[in-house]
Amino acid sequence: MSQIFEALRKAGALERSRISRKDLAEMVERRRSGRRCIPAQIRIYGHGQDLNPFFEENPILNASGTGALLLMRTPVVAGQKLLLINEAAERVQECRVVRTSCCDSQELEVAVEFPTPQPEFWNRLGEQGEESGIEKRKRPRITLPRGMSITWRGRGESILSRVQTISAGGLSIDALEPPPNGELLHVSFEVPAGEISAQAIVRHSHDGEGMGVEFVGMSDEARARLDLLLQKLLA
Repeated sequence: MSQIFEALRKAGALERSRISRKDLAEMVERRRSGRRCIPAQIRIYGHGQDLNPFFEENPILNASGTGALLLMRTPVVAGQKLLLINEAAERVQECRVVRTSCCDSQELEVAVEFPTPQPEFWNRLGEQGEESGIEKRKRPRITLPRGMSITWRGRGESILSRVQTISAGGLSIDALEPPPNGELLHVSFEVPAGEISAQAIVRHSHDGEGMGVEFVGMSDEARARLDLLLQKLLA
């Protein structure tokens, strides 16, 4: 009798194992089906092992609402947090490194996941095409003779400074001790239409003088307020 029960137990365990493998295969297939190739590059921000900020623009191997597989040059480790920046949609999304593997090109394949599903993060990615560098600098910069107060915050306390120039793409700010190039900041300033808050990255930093920052994340409402201000200043 005990042999019969033992045979039944093994048969049940085998069946459960088959079901588990089937469920796992279906789960993997669902994840694969949700992934898609995006022929564009994504801007990646983070801090290296020496705590210095890094900023890259690299290809996306595939993406889904829960994360992505990226190519990176800067070494990262599982559990490390990164920020992905979709400039076309002006969205910034935090993610966590799940795993890394080396490529023949000495780049890393880096799998990242979002804290919660964010399928809309990938919207409009690549729409800006080749607009970079020189094209961005062609956006008119407006000098503010009387300046404008701005509050900016990096990894430390909030600091109040003055804006020297402003454009649709960013600001130049007076600061005696500006943060280094590549530092991610949160900036906020008041315009006649209300407050504008945005995330920005330091592009140029000069001790004793100031810094130039580029907007990388801004709500539609804040963008509308900024555009209205620029129209009035350029009129």
